[in-house]
Amino acid sequence: MTRLFSLIALLGCLMQAVAQPYFPCTPRLDNPYGVCTHITRPGWDYEIRDNELDIARNAGIGWVRSDLDFGNFFTSYTTANPDLFRNVLNSTDHYGTNLLGILTRMGKQSWDDPQYARLVEMMAKTYDGRITHWEAQNEVNLIRGVDDLCRKYVGVLKTTYETLKKVNPKNVVLTSGFGELHEPFLSDFSRLGGWKYCDVFNFHTYFTPEGLIPCFERLKETMNRDGWERPVWLTECGMHTANDRQNSAGFLSDLLPAALKRIGKEPRKTAVGVLRDAESGYNVLTDDDADYLLRPHFRRVAFISLQQLQGLSVRDVPVLVAAADEYFPGTRFPALLDYVRRGGTIVLAGGMPFYYDAHTPDGIFLNRKELGTSLYRQLHMAPATRWEAPASREPLTEVPPLCERNTDIAFSYGWTPTKDSPARYLSDANLHPGDSLIPLISAGTAHLRYPIAGIYKLNSELKGNIIFQTRMYAKISSNKEAEQARRVPRLYLIAFSYGVDKVFWYNLRSREKDPAYSEDNFGLLHSDLSDKPAMKAYRTLTEMCPDGSTRPTLTVTDGLYHATWSRPDGTAVHALWAPTGNKTVRIKKHSRIKVYDHLGNRQHLKGKTLDVKEGVYYVEGDITH
Repeated sequence: MTRLFSLIALLGCLMQAVAQPYFPCTPRLDNPYGVCTHITRPGWDYEIRDNELDIARNAGIGWVRSDLDFGNFFTSYTTANPDLFRNVLNSTDHYGTNLLGILTRMGKQSWDDPQYARLVEMMAKTYDGRITHWEAQNEVNLIRGVDDLCRKYVGVLKTTYETLKKVNPKNVVLTSGFGELHEPFLSDFSRLGGWKYCDVFNFHTYFTPEGLIPCFERLKETMNRDGWERPVWLTECGMHTANDRQNSAGFLSDLLPAALKRIGKEPRKTAVGVLRDAESGYNVLTDDDADYLLRPHFRRVAFISLQQLQGLSVRDVPVLVAAADEYFPGTRFPALLDYVRRGGTIVLAGGMPFYYDAHTPDGIFLNRKELGTSLYRQLHMAPATRWEAPASREPLTEVPPLCERNTDIAFSYGWTPTKDSPARYLSDANLHPGDSLIPLISAGTAHLRYPIAGIYKLNSELKGNIIFQTRMYAKISSNKEAEQARRVPRLYLIAFSYGVDKVFWYNLRSREKDPAYSEDNFGLLHSDLSDKPAMKAYRTLTEMCPDGSTRPTLTVTDGLYHATWSRPDGTAVHALWAPTGNKTVRIKKHSRIKVYDHLGNRQHLKGKTLDVKEGVYYVEGDITH
């Protein structure tokens, strides 16, 4: 549903802003833009550090973050070679860039190394006054297999803090970037008083930009509960653009229309819904994916929030793409079940559906809880348990040697399960009288096969349908580089509005050694230092919201995000985006209004309205005239 908004009315909402800064922060942005880059690592970016720093400076980026690998400094526990990091600091000084250095370790874990404090002191004295900001290890909360991990890390952080302050009281100490703020590590850190040994609290997340908001809320609640506060930096965030080793886009564009025809629904006369929820971060498809995979085949595509799922009209939205993988918010399962009971058709596009509850008890899309197949019986679904036939006990291999497509239904999509994209099996064991299971793709052995894609056609107390595929590790995506670019300004503006002082995108350059390896493809730049669209989006952001601007203020009205600030020259700027569907905004035009998209392209309005989607539109000028 499209709703018309008046931008002037939205400006009035700013008097009662939705987003207030949660953490101690400057009222004006103070050198807030950062990127991660491996300029301290030979063979990575060290050799091209000057090229990278020049690009960063020209993009308005004032901070770089890189590892201070102990192995690149210490030649032994008692001797060091300072040249490599000194060369890096000469480069950062030349380009006027600040370095955030990440302390690492020498072989053994820091809490097991009695020499750790002396090593930190040695490095800090060597670069005293040149390295002023120190991050005490990277994503320590994600280390596995260590008993009492948080208590051990708090001890190391205390040692780090006291050592660096002894060398120079002006040294600024950041916590390890806590990956995704996982619990119970965050609460344990707070309860143990780890915050006493840092100047800045630091975390990392690769959630969608709007998925950051629950992170800020959780962190603020933790601080309030335990009576502390610190400035907050976000020193890793972003999105990779790696090629999918296995892509299952054809499931939606080819198999789904054929499956709907098999159950008497003509796609071109049918509206299809897609679950996408800004509040929780649960998003099944991007706008690009929906445009590419669904819009050519269906009458209409509607994005449905989790709140709208409750009582969703089957007449208005007879088909709903509910999941693209094994994650689903468990608190919303009753509403989904009710939709199927009333005749709705749900589409489950990957893996064993509902295997993980993607929500914490408070409804925030942060953690996961394994549910397995415990919800299946309610939908009359059933797994083929233990990978074997219930009667003969014949084993079903995870990568079956045989796979066949139903030739009675016209579709070309298919796949042969492999170790990179295996399949899971579903069965008819829980069907009720009147129900049926229609196999579309089956796999198994010469004597035993189960559906790995198909239709549960329900005609019992449940009146709807379930169209599924159980293909694992195969993404449904169209243009990742375009989506990465759309996320850049949204992520920074949301973080700034909630009081985050500095934000670092991971990474500046994609190494692109392996086009399908995520770690090689997070960068704003290609490996040859040419721009990705995300770099254009970054430059546009720093031009529209440069250092010294007032801290953006954010309101959210019915899915329309509206950030506003003033640049140092006094120019008012607005940013508008709608991550959960189209919104139409009425703008009172005059000669001083200029509109740009997130890539910096000037937009010439034909009328008085602007159709807002996932990509940010910047409106430059005073809209109250």
